[in-house]
Parts: sequence; C-alpha cells; structure tokens
Amino acid sequence: MATEVAMDKRGKREGNISHAFTSFSGKKSNPLPDRYRILKQNLTKGREEAIQKSWDDLIEHLKERTDEVASKREKIIPVIRFSDIANGTVPESVIADVRRTGVAVVRGVMDRSKTEKLLADCREYLEGNPHSGFPTDAKKKVVYETYWSPSQIKARTDPNMLRTQAFMNQMFKAAPGQKVDLSIPLAYCDRIQIRPPGDKHFALTPHVDAGSVERWEDKAYNSVYRKIFEGKWREFDPWDLTGRIEAVMDMYNGAGGSSVFRTFQGWLGLSEHGPHQGTLVTHPILGPSTAYWLLRPFFQPTRASSLDGWKFSPEEPNGDTILHGANPGTAQEHTPGYHPHLRLEETMIPYPVVEPGDTVFWSTDTIHGTENDNLGPNDACVFYIPSTPLTEGNIKYISRQRDALRAGTPPPDFPGGSGEYAFRGRGSVKDIASEEGRLALGFKPFPVKGNDVQVALAQRANEILGFQSY
Repeated sequence: MATEVAMDKRGKREGNISHAFTSFSGKKSNPLPDRYRILKQNLTKGREEAIQKSWDDLIEHLKERTDEVASKREKIIPVIRFSDIANGTVPESVIADVRRTGVAVVRGVMDRSKTEKLLADCREYLEGNPHSGFPTDAKKKVVYETYWSPSQIKARTDPNMLRTQAFMNQMFKAAPGQKVDLSIPLAYCDRIQIRPPGDKHFALTPHVDAGSVERWEDKAYNSVYRKIFEGKWREFDPWDLTGRIEAVMDMYNGAGGSSVFRTFQGWLGLSEHGPHQGTLVTHPILGPSTAYWLLRPFFQPTRASSLDGWKFSPEEPNGDTILHGANPGTAQEHTPGYHPHLRLEETMIPYPVVEPGDTVFWSTDTIHGTENDNLGPNDACVFYIPSTPLTEGNIKYISRQRDALRAGTPPPDFPGGSGEYAFRGRGSVKDIASEEGRLALGFKPFPVKGNDVQVALAQRANEILGFQSY
C-alpha cells in the first residue's frame, strides 16, 4: 500500500530540501539551451538604450540602499505587534517599511507557552517515528520532510496565525476584477526546521524561491516585471498582483518548486534565537534588488573587477547563455561573483531575536538564506508557514493537499514517497484548531458573499472542493 501511495505523487521524486538548490545539491550549473538566448533578445529588443539608462540609474540607487542596509543591519527590519493587527492599529509608516524592504517580524502571534508545547509534542512525534530530511545521512535532521504532525496542523490553523496571514496578504494590490481574495488565507503545508547548536550543514546560499528561469521564460511571470524589461525600473511595483496569479512558477517540476501563489514566505518561531544562532538572513531591498538580478543577464563589465561602466551586452564573452544563478528545476541563487552590486557579504541581514510565538515573513521576490552555522546555545526551531491567498489555482492545490493530509503523504509540491503514511500519532482533521482553519485546509465550504469577484471565487472554490454552493 505504501508503494501505491508513493506512486501517486504526480512525478515528484523522493528527496529533501537540498535538492531545491543547484549548488547545495552538488549539481552543476550548465549553460542554458539556445532558446534562452532568443528569449533574452525578445524581452529587450528595441529597448536597449532605455534599459542601459535604467541600469545606470539603478546602480547609483543601489549604492545608497546597500550603504543604508550595511549600516542599520537588523534595525532596518520592520516589527509589527499582533495586537496592532488585531486592533487595526498598525502604523502606516510600518506598512510602508514592509513594502520598502519586503520583510517583517510579527511579535506575539501565538502564546509562548502554547508554542513551546507544540514544539515539545512535535519532538515526541519525530522521536517516535522514522523520518527523512536533511542532512540525508544524519540520524537527527535539521530540516525534516515532515508535514502532518498534530503540532504543525494546530499551528497552521491557529486563528491568530490565519489573521496575521490575511493581514500580510493585503500588502498586495489587486486590480478591479482580478480573481483573488486577499482577505481569505489558505494553509500551505510545509516542513519543520530544528537546527542544533554548532550545525554547519544547513547553510543556504542567498536565493529566491517561487521559480527561477520562469521569471524570464513564462509569459505571465515576465509580465510582472514588464517595467523592468522596458527600461523603467522605478515604475516597477513589487506589490502589484498583475500577472502573478496567472504565472507558472514551477515549469520543470522541481523538488522544491512551488506551484502555489504565495504573497510571503514565512515561519513561526518555536524557540528563542536570533543573529549568529542559525537564523534566517534576508536582503531587505525589495524593488531595486529585484530589478537588478532580473537585468543582470543583459549586462557585462567593461573593466575587470569594476562596479562601474557596465554595458548592455546580453551575450556572454564565451558565447554561453546563462541567467546568472537561475537553472531549470531549482531555486534562483545569488552570489557576490554574479551579483556584485548587491554587496551580499554586507547586506544579508539576520532577523532580530525571535521568541516562541513570533513569526517572520519575506516577499517571494526577496533574496534570503540562512546563517552559515548556529553559534547559539539553543536549537533554532521553526515551522515554515507562508501566506497564501484564495485564488482558483491555489484552491486546486488545496484540494490535492487535502487528499495528502488524509493519506499522510507529502503535499503535492514537495518530494514524494510514502511520507508519514504509517507514522504513529500522525495528525488529522481532528487537530485543526479553528473553523477558519477548516476553511483554510479545504474542509469547510466558503461562504458565498462579498463583491462579484469574491462571490465567483467562493462558488468556484466550493465546486473544486466538492461542496454544494452555500
């Protein structure tokens, strides 16, 4: 039976988080096929002069922004209190800071003692069952390919967590008639991290998720960045949903590829940890940095080791076609050699100290990674829980994810296998913590109310989930 369950993974092979990265998994970054050379030509044809001027302006702007980040460090990361979300009193200045940086910490989303109990129960679940994860050859993992512990289900469906996600979703702006309801969060089920003191294995290089070559290759996805490719980077709005909902982010069925539109990636802190303690690091310069790494494949230095005088030149000196860290089926990676103007050695900033029950979020265009090791005294423990709004594509995924929860197999976007099918104490529908959580996981019909878009989406969601209209 376990073999039959594993076969129903729609092509996802067994694996772990390392397989989502070219460098981390030991794969080689080879030149791209010739179609990418033609794609680069088509994206910029007739706009070469405008793109050169835009690039020159962008480089000057990045000098200022990278100086600011290098100076302020983690003080630049906006902090929100959950009580302000609940009361509708989050200052507009803080919202503006989130939109400027692409990142946020939300304090006090869950009660500390409640969160610590979830971690204790989760440890018991992991100790009582065989498990896979990263590192592959270690008895104790750092990132567990575990999705259905009762603790994870309770955390994802906690009403405060869902309210926080709805708030984060609404950082984005939808055009009239665009088929999205940002007020309704869905639960995208992800992994567990327990990074022990001294760990050097889980050192993720700077990268962005939600696709790699797809941002150039998929027509809907590259339309998100149309202003950048037109030579108007200052007009690019990273919070405009136009194109994002229709974008195909996993064209190559990658081991870590997300087929779901997430507004933010995120996690719930389960233990106290912060800088130098194995935490997340981000590059909090959202719009300009996105413009930079999307335009980088079209520019070459005119002088060795110089950050000035780069010229529009889509062809590599050796004739190869590359997208500077983007490869089919893995995450988009960033390096000081490929992306020198980002000053990554100085501007990958650790999040401030988080307490159990705090959450952190980062836009899916935000460059992020992890510290090279955990120098602290505690395990750095988190549940990965992103923000995911209601769209038709997302609800189709939720329907398949609901089947995986029932079966105990990995969710559709993740590496395959029988997963937790035979695990003792595996979580189930009974562990859902709220009625909002039942909605978010697809176990309750959506109320048909609101404006025309919300009504149509709710009706379509109920149809996909097998519910009659309500």
